Order: sequence, then structure tokens, then C-alpha cells
Amino acid sequence: MSILVLNAGSSTLKFALFAEQTCEELARGLVDWRGTADTARLTLQSPHGDFEDGAAEITGYQEAVRRILETLRASGLNDPVHVVGHRIVHGGDQFQQPTRLDEQTLRQLEAVSPLAPLHNPVALEAVQAARSALPEAMHTASFDTAFFSTLPESASIYPVPWSWRKDYGIRRFGFHGISHAWCAMRAAELLQQSGQPWFRLVICHLGNGCSATAVQGGRPVATSMGFTPLEGLMMGTRSGSIDPGILLYLQQQKGFTGEQLSDALNHQSGLLGVSGVSSDFRQVEQAADEGSQRARLAILMFADRIRSTIASLVVTMGGFDGLVFTAGIGEHSDRLRRLVASKLGCLGVQLDNDRNRAGQADSQISVDGSPVRVLIVRTREEQMIAREAQRLLRGAGES
Repeated sequence: MSILVLNAGSSTLKFALFAEQTCEELARGLVDWRGTADTARLTLQSPHGDFEDGAAEITGYQEAVRRILETLRASGLNDPVHVVGHRIVHGGDQFQQPTRLDEQTLRQLEAVSPLAPLHNPVALEAVQAARSALPEAMHTASFDTAFFSTLPESASIYPVPWSWRKDYGIRRFGFHGISHAWCAMRAAELLQQSGQPWFRLVICHLGNGCSATAVQGGRPVATSMGFTPLEGLMMGTRSGSIDPGILLYLQQQKGFTGEQLSDALNHQSGLLGVSGVSSDFRQVEQAADEGSQRARLAILMFADRIRSTIASLVVTMGGFDGLVFTAGIGEHSDRLRRLVASKLGCLGVQLDNDRNRAGQADSQISVDGSPVRVLIVRTREEQMIAREAQRLLRGAGES
């Protein structure tokens, strides 16, 4: 028996297969169709060898799930899928633990979708596709918001009319929780501080979406994303935090609609909006190296906002013992890590330039003896989801 984990994007579906008993990873891959069959691509990595299909004729989640299952079987991974674990970004107030998916929970999650319009609807499409393809399997959900369900009220309550919290559920939820939970656990292992209640970390999840979290004793105490994944750091196409008066001005004085504002803030801002080049940090770096002033500005702004957020999280905890970089940019851009660390010496951050350039996953990149240990940690969201799905499966067997 095996566990299949699915992580849906707007036109991508990441997947990983795990042994049910041990949660050992057996294979992982990606289906990427970017909206058209002409550009569809399926990749698979496994001990049996790598596979790539550049003409996969996939235009949606139904075909994607079917092709994933066919490719796994063709690669010799024939054990029946007993449970499918799904990543759901927003669980709202209702879902604060990994949950078995049924018709009732799916209806409740549909009601939450407006809080994460870029993420939840596509994840639910992938859930329905997987349930159709694997009707006998248990389907479970792991929520990015769940890790932050224990945030103190001082960190989760907004300074807005109290009735907004009571009547409309306005609060800080936090996101990338699956990644932050893995990195908190892994960093504590690497630094031999597992279970220490005083151990303080700042974790920077830097990809197309970006967030930073303060973690003490394995539990989050503050985080940059808020009611939606739009708040906080500057991101690939998202603005992050800006003056809300800008939105009022554009709406009241310039006639912008809510839809126009949402599209601009979610799809046309961030690295893309400032650089005018791309939301992909690698392409922005290349443009900066080729002389683009806007690309250089985008990189400097990006690093500055990360530094400022790190500093605020450190003050919230009264200091810190470790700084973690993770996700696509955090794990792979030595330039970004260097820029972020360059003005954090006052907080005890001392980067080792050679280690930083080497960029090895799950390794220390600060100098020996540095007051703050700086780490690159490879995020393993699928591994976390598989472990949570395994616990739900075992719990169902015991009940």
C-alpha cells in the first residue's frame, strides 16, 4: 500500500508517492500544463529512473491525475494507493488539524475559498479529480493555516473594530504552515535542539509566495501573512503589505473596482510589477546583471522587506538562535541570502560566503561560532502531508 500526495497549482500538479508504513519517498514529480495541451509536461523521479513526457496532452486535473497514476504504474510502482493527501492552503477557523475529506468537509472548504482565491479553488478541483480516479482511497487534507491556529491573540487579532472579528471572522491566519512546520522541526534536528522550549527561529519561506515566521519551541508566535496570503513580504506577483489608503484612493477617486484591485495586487505586483521583467527571481537577477535598473530595484526592495520582517520577528521573541532560508528562492539564490544577511550583523548574523555560495540543502551557512546559526533547509511539504495522512489512516483503522 502507498500514500499519494497531491499539491495543486493553477496549472500544475506536484505529486509524490510514499510507502504507507514508513513514509519513505518512492517517487516525486510534476505535471505542468500552463493552460494548454501544447505545452504540457510530466516529469517523474524515482529509484527506477527518471521519466519526462513533453507532449502529455493534459489540460486539467482529471487528465493530470490519470496520467500520474499511469506513469507510476509504468515505472514499476504498482502498490495500490490507500490514501491520498492533499495540500489545502486555507482552512479558515473550522479546520485546524489534518482532516479526512468527505462531502460535508468539501462544502465547508468551498465556503472558505474566497479567502484564498488563487489557491483553494484549484486545490478542490484536484481533490475532486483524485476522488474520481481513486474512489476507494481515503482522501485527507493538510492545511497551511493549521500550523498557526495557536498564534497568541496579540499576533492574530487586527486593530480593527472588534465586531469584524466576531461577525466576519477577520483574523490573521498565516500561510505556508506546512513548510514552516517542516523547517522548524528539521532546523531543530540539525542544530540538536529538538524539544527545547527556549529555541527561537525565524524561518523565511521565499518562493513565488513569500512568508516569514517566528517560531519558539516549535510553535509559531508571529508570522507575516495574514487574513489572506496577500499580506506581508513582497512576492513574485503579489504586493505584500501596502498602505490600505492606496486602495481606498484608487477605489474612491479613480474608479477602480474590487476585481481590478484584486487582479493588480495578486497578479501584477511584487517582483513582476517593480522589475517589469518577470515574477521569476532568476529572470529578474539576469535582467539586473544585464543592466536593468528596475530589476536591480526589485531585488533591493525584496531583500529590504525580508530584512525588515526578520528584524521585527526577532524583536517579538526578544532575540533568536537560528535563521532559516527555504523554498525556491531561499534555497537556491546565494545572492538573495547574502543581501538579506548583509545588514543583520547587528542581530548576530554572520554569513560564511563560501558556504553560502555552495548552497547545500540542510546545512549551516553561517560562520562557526556565529551567535545566530543560519541554515538552508530543503522544505518537504509533501513529506509532512504524507505523515499527517498516515496518522489519519491509522486513526481510522483504530476507531
